[in-house]
Amino acid sequence: MEQPRRPGDILKRGRLLALCLLLPACALFQRPYRPPHASPEEAARVEFPLDLPAETRTTLTGALVTAMQLALDDFLPLDVKPHDGATDVERCLYRRESYEVIASPGPEGVTFVRVTLRPDVCEKQNIIMDMEATYAIDVEGRRILARQR
Repeated sequence: MEQPRRPGDILKRGRLLALCLLLPACALFQRPYRPPHASPEEAARVEFPLDLPAETRTTLTGALVTAMQLALDDFLPLDVKPHDGATDVERCLYRRESYEVIASPGPEGVTFVRVTLRPDVCEKQNIIMDMEATYAIDVEGRRILARQR
């Protein structure tokens, strides 16, 4: 014989159900990535130049930088790290500075971005590595339209 339910039992089950539904949703509210900053002591030792030297300076439009960032975030996300016991070559493949990024404006607001492994950086023992991808980026919509590997 089933016992009659008390109002407190229904309330407890309701809270439990709400908790079970809300916990997975919390995973959707993660903080966006922010790069780490040096300590104030280390930052105080940096001396900024009055102007950036013209012979070494590079100017990129905001659209090109945005397109490159979107492509790199897909190609090699900042939170992806090499596995334990990774070789030197494998660790090299996880560093963004091991890649060359080329961007070119295309038709109808599309920017094409190619990410290519610089063979002189990670190539050891004459291993040929075909690590590259080309992206079609909608900068205004901040989205990747297509990727070609």
